[in-house]
Amino acid sequence: MQETREAVIDPEQPYPLRAGLRYELSPYTLAKLEKLARAKFEIGRFTSDDFIGSENADEAALRNLAQSVNASSEIEGEEIPAHKLDLALAAATRPSARRIDEELEQRTLAVSSIIRTLLWALLDPPREFLSFDFVLEIHRRMFESTNPEVAGRIKTKRVAIEGSQYAVKTLPPAKSEPFLRELCDRANASLAAADTSRFLTTAEFILDFLAIHPFHDGNGRTARLLSTYLLERSGYHFARFYPLDSVILENRDAYYEALFRAQQRWYQPDEDLTPWIELYTDMVFNQYVRALQRVKDAHVRQR
Repeated sequence: MQETREAVIDPEQPYPLRAGLRYELSPYTLAKLEKLARAKFEIGRFTSDDFIGSENADEAALRNLAQSVNASSEIEGEEIPAHKLDLALAAATRPSARRIDEELEQRTLAVSSIIRTLLWALLDPPREFLSFDFVLEIHRRMFESTNPEVAGRIKTKRVAIEGSQYAVKTLPPAKSEPFLRELCDRANASLAAADTSRFLTTAEFILDFLAIHPFHDGNGRTARLLSTYLLERSGYHFARFYPLDSVILENRDAYYEALFRAQQRWYQPDEDLTPWIELYTDMVFNQYVRALQRVKDAHVRQR
């Protein structure tokens, strides 16, 4: 039986104390980052670089986004069967679509609400990349139909992540709002700057968001939706061809292990986000490889 590994996340200050990079970039990771930087153009050789628009939504792209949301829900044990996914997508894009049997209705409602939220963020993005109010609105839209008591509201009780081999006490409620506000402001400034990596800023933001764990429920799904949103806004248009959440699902154990290792000394002088940065880069690179293969296959079929 594996021993439970414990951690308490409760730094004094709402910002990292370590000056400069909070992680190391190995030659292996740098090589993948370089390939990802070229990936946008490689996929663009086979397809339009524009993401789905409100006037020309591509059905295949929409279904891949729906698969992403369902895989994210499966990580939390709340997925719907694959053969019901089209109904959830219809419920998200065509509210008048017929309802399904009662047994799956609640889960389908949850999945369709998250699909609708992701499409809203991608098709009608705010002027800024991130803000505190935008993150709250994302959470509200995701859960207002299934968990209205907590939707869009900062937690009022401390949330502990318990299960498997981990026991983590996340940030106390009193610190959640100021820490999240500071994080969103810092990440938004970095994403808008000309001399920073949007990819690495996104990876760092997701780790910090999950350490804050600002909501009573739905933090993991919110983080993964924000990940897809930020990557898309940064030009990494892979989600319409292959969902990142499916890659995370396949590597669930490594995903939680990297989070735990990177968050143990979160916002301390000796913190090290390297395990998370490496895993996040690997997962997005894996997503890109699979997306590119799908694009190439579709290109061959159309010739």
